Amino acid sequence: MLELLLDQDEAASGPPKGHSAVRAMRRPRLENPAPWQKHELFPAPPWATRSLFEEVLAGALGRTIGPDAVVAEPAAGLGHMSDVIGEYVGTVFASDIYRYPCAVALPEIVVADFLEPNWQVCQADWIVTNPPFKLSVAFLHRALRLAREGVAFLQRMQWLEGRSRYREIYEAYPPTLVAPFSERVGMCEGGWDPRCGTATMYAWFVWVREDGRWRPPLPRWETLPMFLVPPGRREAHTKPSDEALALRCVPGFVPPSSKRKNRGRRNREERGLLVSV
Repeated sequence: MLELLLDQDEAASGPPKGHSAVRAMRRPRLENPAPWQKHELFPAPPWATRSLFEEVLAGALGRTIGPDAVVAEPAAGLGHMSDVIGEYVGTVFASDIYRYPCAVALPEIVVADFLEPNWQVCQADWIVTNPPFKLSVAFLHRALRLAREGVAFLQRMQWLEGRSRYREIYEAYPPTLVAPFSERVGMCEGGWDPRCGTATMYAWFVWVREDGRWRPPLPRWETLPMFLVPPGRREAHTKPSDEALALRCVPGFVPPSSKRKNRGRRNREERGLLVSV
């Protein structure tokens, strides 16, 4: 396991800007929310993570993360994304603020708060994650301080909206590339459902250091570079072994596709009863 080091400079400067800036789309307040609700546990489909390496980095940007690179995943949850990252790089440091209960064995995930000053991976080349939406700006500012080569966030396309996000992200640290998916990336709370659908559009937001610096602010007339991940990636980047990841879920998780199937069966039964009466 990699050593956690104290970031002295950040400890002196206090918490990063934007720690509480993102407040949109918050669920109704719950008196005693489950940890996976409190920390927004929405595991990423494996094929979406593979698309980052195969389509966005290697394809659109012409870059690869070498086998000797150290990649940190600071919102690892149940390891759905960190396991796939491990297919491409030699060292993955997976951490999360909470150790979620799960019926099956999980890979090593260090319990550590990414936004605390004492979280730092020695020589993290890339930080790749699907952070909690309400803390995403704070996660980004922290990641840009720590990553030596690049940062990649899987976020809703809604992340492009908002005055605060415009000032704190796109005006100050414009991404190297925004890569929305042309097909829907189904995510659900508490586990991964391979047959889950969604009405939400997701994208990879990528920052790459050039000559040791992040991209300078864009002139007003320039637009953000964009690459549309082509359709068919779900089929192309899904492996039979991914079914094992579908077993990683919190207690009481019911796949949304099963709920829809059960509702459809009940509706058919009710229609049958009505007809018989």
